[in-house]
Amino acid sequence: MRPVKLTISAFGPYSKETVFDFDKLGTGGLYLITGDTGAGKTTIFDAITYALYGDPSGSNREVSMFRSKYASFDTPTFVKLIFDYKGREYTVTRNPEYERASKRGSGSTIQTAGVELILPDGKALTKTKEVDTAIRSIMGIDKNQFCQIAMIAQGDFLKLLLAPTKERIEIFRHIFKTKLYSDLQNKLKQEASSLDSNCSKIRQSITQYIAGISCDESSLHSTQVLKAKNNELPIDECISLLEKLITDDSQSEEKTAKAISEIEKQLDILKINIEKGENYLKTKKAFAQNEIKISELTEEKVSLTKALEEAKKETSVQDELIKVSATIQAQLPEYDELSQKESALKNNILNIDKNNAMLTKIKKDIEDLKVKIDSLNEESKSLEKCGEQKIILENDVLSLNDRLSKLQQLLQSMETLKKNHEEHKKALQIYKEKQANVDTLDASYKAGHKLYLDAQAGILAENLEENMPCPVCGSLSHPKKASKPVDVPTKEELDALQNRLSVANKEVERASQAAGKLKGIIDEKMESTLTSIKELLGDIDMSSATDIAKENINKLQSKIKSINSEIEKLSKNISRKNNIEKILPQSTKQLEELQNSINTISNTVTTYISENKAIEERIASLKSKLLFSSRLEADAKIKSNNDTVLKIQNAIELASKTLNECSEKLASATATKAELSKQLEDKEEINLENEKNKLNELESNIRRLRSYKEDIHSRTVNNQSNYKNIKLKSDELADAEKQYSLVKSLSDTANGNITGKDKVMLETYIQMHYFDRIISRANARLVIMTGGQYDLIRRREAVSKMGQSGLDLDVIDHYNGTERSVKSLSGGESFKASLALALGLSDEIQSSAGGIQLDTMFIDEGFGSLDEDSLSQAMNALASLASSNKLIGIISHVGELKQKIDKQIIVKKDKTGGSRAEIIA
Repeated sequence: MRPVKLTISAFGPYSKETVFDFDKLGTGGLYLITGDTGAGKTTIFDAITYALYGDPSGSNREVSMFRSKYASFDTPTFVKLIFDYKGREYTVTRNPEYERASKRGSGSTIQTAGVELILPDGKALTKTKEVDTAIRSIMGIDKNQFCQIAMIAQGDFLKLLLAPTKERIEIFRHIFKTKLYSDLQNKLKQEASSLDSNCSKIRQSITQYIAGISCDESSLHSTQVLKAKNNELPIDECISLLEKLITDDSQSEEKTAKAISEIEKQLDILKINIEKGENYLKTKKAFAQNEIKISELTEEKVSLTKALEEAKKETSVQDELIKVSATIQAQLPEYDELSQKESALKNNILNIDKNNAMLTKIKKDIEDLKVKIDSLNEESKSLEKCGEQKIILENDVLSLNDRLSKLQQLLQSMETLKKNHEEHKKALQIYKEKQANVDTLDASYKAGHKLYLDAQAGILAENLEENMPCPVCGSLSHPKKASKPVDVPTKEELDALQNRLSVANKEVERASQAAGKLKGIIDEKMESTLTSIKELLGDIDMSSATDIAKENINKLQSKIKSINSEIEKLSKNISRKNNIEKILPQSTKQLEELQNSINTISNTVTTYISENKAIEERIASLKSKLLFSSRLEADAKIKSNNDTVLKIQNAIELASKTLNECSEKLASATATKAELSKQLEDKEEINLENEKNKLNELESNIRRLRSYKEDIHSRTVNNQSNYKNIKLKSDELADAEKQYSLVKSLSDTANGNITGKDKVMLETYIQMHYFDRIISRANARLVIMTGGQYDLIRRREAVSKMGQSGLDLDVIDHYNGTERSVKSLSGGESFKASLALALGLSDEIQSSAGGIQLDTMFIDEGFGSLDEDSLSQAMNALASLASSNKLIGIISHVGELKQKIDKQIIVKKDKTGGSRAEIIA
């Protein structure tokens, strides 16, 4: 990639559009970027990087910082780069997001970020993602790789040279993408740690299982169990001990089970005898209770028979009540008719009242509506001339606004004229100061020139000797030699003073032109302003015109505001008149509708009155022949009679049912007596207390034996579980320790932790290959820059076995045959070694990036520490690098470089702010 033309606008310190035509510098060789500190030398590379990748080259600069603080509000910010890649020309233009002047009206707006890439075939890409993808495809590298290859940044020279292995690993990791080897190292380390932790967990698990071994205190093995729990026995012996404990407990559990079986047989016999004795007592008690029950039921039966006979006597009352209810039931429809008539009468009365009230309201509404119509007619007449008045006032406002605009323009013109006077005054002062400076310099030059001429005779006289001819007059005698004046300036000093005088004369000329230009502007504006004052304010003095203009503007603004207020009121009145014209027809129609509704409602009231008279006559006829006043009272009487009849029937049925139930219970009790008498025949009473005592003693013995058996069983189950788990975990531990040993060996090798050997990690070993190639490329440059004195070499043996090694750097001094650390080099030597290493790194990165083609490179500062010979050697090395169609830009303040490098980009700061650039080729 070779930049052809770079255009920068309102970017960084460049306030205006600045063009860098790199074609003027040629396609190869060295060129110098020099100028004022902070003027924007490094910004050139920033702009190229931003155009290609949308980001600056340095990490301390952000896209949001690109907008120039010196640029005017309407100057756009963008970077346009035309570059050549493998003989094909591309154009890319980018702009960041920034605030700019609005194209319509006043104020500002946000200009969004944009990009455009024009390909060699003329096709344009405008989407950020597709442009970024296309650039990476064309270049073959990303932004970070481009910066590493194309720019050796200020202050970065010594970082790579003096970095220890640990820091150099980090540098090479990003450059050569060796992180996958670092990831492998970390993964092996984590895996080894995980396996070690797993082994510890298995051992801890086995210890927990051994701690859970159960043993009877009286056992012969209790001592061994204690040793096992204290970790005093090997795992194999613990397993054998568990086997013995399980065998002993199994035998004890079998003997205890036999003893329990014998006691259970004795318990079964005792329980049968106790059950027989308890059954005899229960039967004897039940017989006595049954005798009492038979006596109670016999008495209850006699009482229930009498109650049934009393209930049957109420049958005649029941028949009378049924007849009365039938009579009332026949009259129920007439009760319904009475209720309907009374309800109809009530509704008609309500409707009459409602219609009368409606008539009263309609009559009032008619009166109100008539008043409203009269009022609207009067209001409409009062608003007839609103439209004409509004048009007159609007014409007045237009006329006043026109005069106000002219007065405001006049005021602005007078203020501008005042500023021009002030600027002209400053310009005259600057002209006088610069003219005084010219006068001073001219006097100094003339005095110095006279001293210089006077001194020439003195200089000749110093070399005159007796009997030697004078080079001026040829005399051999020199009785009175000319004396040499004191403080005589040199020819170079006079030339410098003359150059300053020439520059000062040009500055005076420019200052004079600036003052004259301002005077012309003032004269032109003065004439037009005086004309406007006469037209708008009359024949008045210009000194008082400003105040009078402001006073007239205030009065006009106040009057316009007042008239606008009147126009607003008239607009509301016009709107009101239009509404009245819509409301009047509607109100008239509503009045007619209300008058028509009065007759309709009056007819309805007459109809309701006629209906009420017929209804009242029928109600009187019904009430004269009915026993009750309403259907509700009749239904209540029927229900009361039916309830009484039902109550008599229920009493008879209940008495009959209760008597039958009592008879059945008496028969059942008599049968039970016969059965119990039969059960008590040929039975003897047993001594239950003695039998229960024997039972309690046997049950106590069996509980003790069962508890003992459960303890043995629990212990056996626990020990069997521990036995199984210990054996399982023992096999698992053997496999885990074998796997850990293998992975630990791999991790130690990959991470450089082999005892007694240099700590070289796998990633470092891979990087050593790249580092050796970088050193080889660097030495090709260093041998030129140091006159064959130095070669860089990678340190083969570590100083200490403790820290990381493999990427430390030494230097061979061929003048004395020694090999020592690069830290022992002087400042100038360190710079040359650093530059050579940086160039070697750039070559290697470019080579490893797939044969990409970068025909340009930037080197930022660092040459100030070199003496004249070293600077010459460094320039020779760079020149050899740049000879093969490669263009190298050196960013530097060093004065010697300005003399050694003809092609230059000179960047300067303007006093008004911003920077400008000039290409010298």
